[in-house]
Amino acid sequence: MSQVEVRQIGHVAAMPVAKTMTANGRTQNKTLVTVISNSRWKDPQGKVSEKATAISWTLWGKVAVNASWHLDVGSKVAVVGTLEGNRYTGKDGKEVFGFNFTARSVEYLDSKDDAEARRNRRANSASEHEPKPARSAGRKTSRSPASAKEA
Repeated sequence: MSQVEVRQIGHVAAMPVAKTMTANGRTQNKTLVTVISNSRWKDPQGKVSEKATAISWTLWGKVAVNASWHLDVGSKVAVVGTLEGNRYTGKDGKEVFGFNFTARSVEYLDSKDDAEARRNRRANSASEHEPKPARSAGRKTSRSPASAKEA
């Protein structure tokens, strides 16, 4: 059986989901990453159309570990892997067809500065949404001049 090779260039749509699995006494790292690619074109009348294609990739081994550490929502990547047809009978007795995309390699297309800026924005946005601890009325706190400026 021949394999179909797929290459997708796009942006990570959701935080990668990493898992460690054990089967037959072997431990494997697995990460699921959804990548979205946008296509734009003009029809014969000159109207611009666009379409987004999302693919959920399964990554294994070192590729999975690296992706779980380095990828974030919005990261630009080029993923190369294989496509495999999936066919089974559903609970309702009907035949179901699908596809599994397994990545062999992930190329990180963001610069280090872009990736660091995205991580900083995410960290700042997360800290803004965290509830602030309440101060007790009778307790005095001392502040350094630097922390007083931040408050």
